[in-house]
Amino acid sequence: MRALAGAALATLILVFGTGCGTGGPAKGGDANQGRKIFQTVGQCGGCHTMRDAGARGQVGPNLDEAFQQSRAEGFKESTIKNVVLDQIRFPTTNSGMPADLVTGDDAVNVAAYVARCAGRDPEKDPKAETECPNIVVAPGGEGLYVSLGCQGCHSIDGSASSGPTFKGLFGSTVELTNGQKVKVDEQYLLDSIMDPDKQIVKGYQPGVMASAVPKGSVPEDQAQQLVDYIKTLK
Repeated sequence: MRALAGAALATLILVFGTGCGTGGPAKGGDANQGRKIFQTVGQCGGCHTMRDAGARGQVGPNLDEAFQQSRAEGFKESTIKNVVLDQIRFPTTNSGMPADLVTGDDAVNVAAYVARCAGRDPEKDPKAETECPNIVVAPGGEGLYVSLGCQGCHSIDGSASSGPTFKGLFGSTVELTNGQKVKVDEQYLLDSIMDPDKQIVKGYQPGVMASAVPKGSVPEDQAQQLVDYIKTLK
């Protein structure tokens, strides 16, 4: 998504608020489904920071910061949705984001999700916690799963993503890229969190997790809390 700020963002919002965008106005959209797409196949969290999504990407704009002022100035959610959808369809040249990374209903759903939850402040907005429940982070390992951005690559329900699912992971046996088979115990999980490229499961690429969570960036006590949470996901 293109970097928009200040007057430039306000101008674009006014344009799309009238439904005059080059891709046409966004209609409908399922924000809940959009959140799943944002975190998985859309790969949005790899480039963008967004609190509710647990995303900490630094390549593209911080979506919370990009839309916080627009909300404060009273722009409607439907207007923001049109701006986001246009940015998905037509990213700035040389921005690094391919056009139509998600398309059709998926694009509309992602736009609906970003419009619903980006820039929401639960301390000032009483509806934010209800409409975007992950803005308020849970305690312990469950909260770290969100705040560290784990949910962008690792599901907890067994569904496929860009990293192994956490459901049933503890106690299982996995094959590494070097052909070695290892049992997923506490030490394996701790090592994987604190040094993401130390042991890569076959079928996954090195460097993906390390780009978001560099080696040594997670303190050992937090890593242990996250391990304890993973152990509960049977």
